[in-house]
Amino acid sequence: MAWTEVGLEPGEYPKIAEKLRTRYSDWSEIEDIITYDVLGSFALESSLLPLAIVPVIGLFMIAPFPDWGFDEDYLKARIAKWERIPRWRHALNPLRWFGYPIAWLMSFGVRRKLKNAFLDLRTA
Repeated sequence: MAWTEVGLEPGEYPKIAEKLRTRYSDWSEIEDIITYDVLGSFALESSLLPLAIVPVIGLFMIAPFPDWGFDEDYLKARIAKWERIPRWRHALNPLRWFGYPIAWLMSFGVRRKLKNAFLDLRTA
């Protein structure tokens, strides 16, 4: 959701954290998946973000964008495609190296809020 205009509502983080808690007992497991798979997967698109900034700013001045997000079926297909290829092969693409820090920054707020919701479940 860090790459969508919609984002997440504050009440959605605890619900997602509960689902994650049923599958993962420790935040470090989730952090590894986010770091190596999710950010890696979105690094390519993130590397192209600087190219889109100027036209996007111009579009913001013309008309507002509708809310949008990723379809769940699309995300499942994307995960399956990502997992078919070893992680080291993904790292061979130089655009991913450029886009990875951008992806990390774009997802920072979502990751922090999700981590806090996950850790709050342990204390509750």
